[in-house]
Amino acid sequence: MPGLSTWRSAWGAEVAYVEFRSWGLVRVAAGGPSGPAARRPEAAGAFERDAAATGARVLWFAVETPAEVGLGKPSIVIGAEPVWDAGRWPEVIAAKSSVRAQVNRARNKGLVAEAWPAARVRASAELRAVLTGWLSHRGLPPLAFLADPFVLDEPGDRQFLVGTVHGEVVGYLVLRPGPEAFVEWIIRSRAAPNGTSAFLLDAALRRLAPDTPFTLGLVPLSTFAPLSDHAPDPLVRALLAWTRAHATRFYNFDGLERFKAKFSPDRWRPLHLVTDGRPITVFTFHHVAAAFALPRGPTRFVARALADAAAEEVRRGGRWLRDRLSGSP
Repeated sequence: MPGLSTWRSAWGAEVAYVEFRSWGLVRVAAGGPSGPAARRPEAAGAFERDAAATGARVLWFAVETPAEVGLGKPSIVIGAEPVWDAGRWPEVIAAKSSVRAQVNRARNKGLVAEAWPAARVRASAELRAVLTGWLSHRGLPPLAFLADPFVLDEPGDRQFLVGTVHGEVVGYLVLRPGPEAFVEWIIRSRAAPNGTSAFLLDAALRRLAPDTPFTLGLVPLSTFAPLSDHAPDPLVRALLAWTRAHATRFYNFDGLERFKAKFSPDRWRPLHLVTDGRPITVFTFHHVAAAFALPRGPTRFVARALADAAAEEVRRGGRWLRDRLSGSP
């Protein structure tokens, strides 16, 4: 993954992570270790000892089962991700008239999907133009860690499905194959017809083997996530509640959840944040924010986001004033 380092155990387990300074050295792992489930706690312990030898603390982000990184460690549910079996996807389309209408609408506008090889992806200025336009309308500056959209230069094993209308690129879908497929990104331009996202998703999933599970990834603070096994610190609860209530300007939690939920997932899988034994506090989430804000610190990142939001408000106000002065409705 872009920007991530890989630690390997003596027996071949791997941990993808970022390391940085945030009131001390911190390693934030992207999920739990790879390898046989029975040996993952052993691998997690070895990774934590390796980090401790350098003076780093460890956070495990987006772990499906806290026990896979060791028993008795503090953990908190951070959200949930929807999961389907690819073989059931045609049933979703058949049962959801709204989704079927979106796919048909995009098709009727001339949208077609084509798989592009990595070499063509790396060389495409059109894909980069779509990404640039999409980023210009986000509430946040580009994120790092597990939300890094800059994958065009380093496709790795990713698969790219590109949507075009009369030869013009209007969007693309990024899929990470594996035992469980992961739809990592759906990026579209403002010129894309309505239904482009659903069309690309439908085209991608019909290419998977019927017994392949797939996910669209984490919805932070999802309402489909269960409560944590242990109630977090009151300050942590207040922070999460405030984030869900007031951070929509920068990250549309509700919209992301609605988009994924409309495809009727088979289940919602909770994901956890787990520490190396240290208590979970508001500073824990500062470290997580720092991982996503790299290479900027989270304070600079938030300042940039606020500045961008203020600039957008000024632009909207200017457009409204021009419309009023010109007599436009």
